[in-house]
Amino acid sequence: MDKKPQIFYEIELKSVFNKAKYDELDKLLNSDPKFKLINKESITTNFYKDQEKKDDVRLRLSDKTIEFVYKKGCVTKICRKEVKIPLGTKEQLEHFIHVFDHLPIPKERGTLKHKQEFLYRFNDYDYIICLQYIENFAYILEIEYLGESEAESEIHEPNLRAILQELNLKPIDDEKFLKRLKAYISGENTLDYEC
Repeated sequence: MDKKPQIFYEIELKSVFNKAKYDELDKLLNSDPKFKLINKESITTNFYKDQEKKDDVRLRLSDKTIEFVYKKGCVTKICRKEVKIPLGTKEQLEHFIHVFDHLPIPKERGTLKHKQEFLYRFNDYDYIICLQYIENFAYILEIEYLGESEAESEIHEPNLRAILQELNLKPIDDEKFLKRLKAYISGENTLDYEC
């Protein structure tokens, strides 16, 4: 595990789909040699969100990852600044959770995400394709590039869209995605929501 804090711009597009499409993508990504599996893990995440600014803090735990993550801006934004700080122990994470539970930042419903990450070379750039099943929420594919500036999104957004099209996927509808997210946070199981 990389122990250094990181600051970068996450440039990404998301697509939401049903279980049948998830199974199809799982088979394709794991069998086609142009997609290289680089990570597979299940992550429990605690969320805290500033409702006014739409920024969020995530405290993540898996068998490979213990980290503090800050993301600036709305979850549907194509480019968001991200700060990732690895934590040394589960106990440190629990202390962070304790502190955030006492701050005036609303805690949202957490997630259990099962993800596979694949490296994919496209137009001379390396992209990460992240296939996810988030329990009781959604089947999602994210394609992302980690850049050094927000301006890089102009270069990468067309590539992200082309990769989605290659996989026969459409980008999320922001309004539908936010509605689904709001329903999930309120306690609903949203796996069967319209994609």
